[in-house]
Amino acid sequence: MLNKLICYILNADSNKKIKVLLIFSFFFPIAMLLSAFYLQYFENLPPCDLCITQRWFHVLIMIYSLLVFMILKIRSISLNLIILGLAVVWLLSGIAGMYHFGIEIKLWSGPEKCSSGIDSSKDLFQYLMNKSPVKCDEVMFRVLGLSLAGWNAVISILISLFMTVLLIKKDLLRI
Repeated sequence: MLNKLICYILNADSNKKIKVLLIFSFFFPIAMLLSAFYLQYFENLPPCDLCITQRWFHVLIMIYSLLVFMILKIRSISLNLIILGLAVVWLLSGIAGMYHFGIEIKLWSGPEKCSSGIDSSKDLFQYLMNKSPVKCDEVMFRVLGLSLAGWNAVISILISLFMTVLLIKKDLLRI
């Protein structure tokens, strides 16, 4: 089925390709957000501050895709500009995911209010009151050994790379 979809996209005219990319970039983040909300509200896995930040990037991708789709109905826009925008918003989502994933695997430390370390040298009560109840450096859920932040990074960067390949290989779009 995926093979048929790829063949359809590659053989369609450039306007259809752009519309398919925009539809994908609108609905895929919805699926990612719905899965995050499912885990939060039905599996009792509340998000940390960085998880919520990553959700905003998916909202940005959806808004960008919807706006461009609506503008295309009214006027013509450079297809290169559309794809570049998609590549950038997906890359931003991937960077946010990589930053969070790096914190989870202890490559770097995250914001103080988002880590599980306790600084007992400060007023402990005030320190604890300012900290998020869910820690960004503790993985609460894994899929195939990778946290959701890791999957967000991998998927978002792969989609951004795909968009970049479309920009470079203009013959794929027949521009």
